[in-house]
Amino acid sequence: MPTFILSAHPARRYERKSLTGTQIEYGQKVVPSVCIEARTVPEIAEQARAFGASVFTAAPRVSFLVSVQMARGERKPRGFDVADRAGQFHDADWIHTEIECPVRHVDGPGVRMWGSRLAPFQMDGQDPFWPGEEPDDFTSPADGSIGLYGYLRAVNARVQRRTDSWQSLFSIVHEVPLGDRYAARVHPFDVAAELLAGRLSPTSAAA
Repeated sequence: MPTFILSAHPARRYERKSLTGTQIEYGQKVVPSVCIEARTVPEIAEQARAFGASVFTAAPRVSFLVSVQMARGERKPRGFDVADRAGQFHDADWIHTEIECPVRHVDGPGVRMWGSRLAPFQMDGQDPFWPGEEPDDFTSPADGSIGLYGYLRAVNARVQRRTDSWQSLFSIVHEVPLGDRYAARVHPFDVAAELLAGRLSPTSAAA
């Protein structure tokens, strides 16, 4: 059975005005590489996903890329190169994407990282928002998305600051997460202002 080598390298993706790119430290490894055996592209993809998940468990706050290489002397299965180029081996699922020059909001910092299901949300000049070891009020609404979790925390922090109280996002709307606003990359400050102005209904908040 063909043998493949799975490795996890520190990496980061950056966004600039006119381009995006990825910096990969191929000379470094987050964890030791592992060898797997697989006959088909779907089998490789499943084991690569499982490997990436195990790396994430071992180093949950590290941005990394998973590489899949053929062992010496082995032949690639049909469709390997096409699947690799299409990202079917989950190679970039755990990379954090940073906006190198975030546009400042009129009332404060811009967003440096919007995050994703497996990457955190971060305001410029602040630490990324990461879920804690124990579930909190934002865990369930985030539905497993680390990026959305941080986004909700950022909106909540803005609501509390604007009201000068411990009033939370959940006292304003009954249905969270604000998935539509997050997907559209609406700044947390603007969402908080919309909520406080009463223009965002519970129904639209759940979309």
